[in-house]
Amino acid sequence: MKILILSDIHGNWAALQSVLAAEADYDKILCLGDLVDYGPEPAECVAWAMRERGNFLFLQGNHDWGVASKMDPRSSPPFRKLTASTQAFSIEVLSEEMVCFLRSLLPMDSFEMFGKRCVACHAAPSDPLFRYLRTGEKDLANEIVLAGSPDYLFFGHTHWSLLKRMAMTTIVNPGSVGQPKDGDTRAAYAVWQDGAVELRRVAYPIEETVKAYARTGLTSSDVKSLIAVLRTGGTLPSDVAQLASR
Repeated sequence: MKILILSDIHGNWAALQSVLAAEADYDKILCLGDLVDYGPEPAECVAWAMRERGNFLFLQGNHDWGVASKMDPRSSPPFRKLTASTQAFSIEVLSEEMVCFLRSLLPMDSFEMFGKRCVACHAAPSDPLFRYLRTGEKDLANEIVLAGSPDYLFFGHTHWSLLKRMAMTTIVNPGSVGQPKDGDTRAAYAVWQDGAVELRRVAYPIEETVKAYARTGLTSSDVKSLIAVLRTGGTLPSDVAQLASR
């Protein structure tokens, strides 16, 4: 059996399609949240998740929660302006059924797979929606204990990939499908198959996502910033970053 592990799709339909095409033989999906915001096609991504929901487990991310509740999803400071504008866009284009779907998701769950005890959350066991989990030994060890020392701990939210073994727990962050922030523009994800988890990347047609922004009605300055993040693998334009740091 092949489990496709995804997180932080963020309305990037072209990136998601590329991952699904690259791993077309998957059996089940573990999606760690954040289908919406930032990207130009959140409705397409949510519609896909609604079709696939019965195919294992979909969790709620902070941006999913924010759109469903019309609340601030507490994104990192440099991205708060973009969060506000793209959240408004997501709320505008999602149907009520889609919003209800996002509202129904849980930010954390546990399950057994391949005979292993697993805990999955969007952000961290201590704060499943909002905490940016550092990768230091102490932080990870504390989260493992809070999760009940499972065989596997899955989380996303940081947009950085991580695969690490600590004591008896394997920690997996698949990175971001739709908005990587580690300097690599390719969509990031993970696959669990034959008893092992592997981090993977796949190139996607970024310019298709760029073209899709023209249909959003977002301001040209916001679109410029969002495109820069995609084309650089996570870096905002210098003037935007400086303004956000004030």
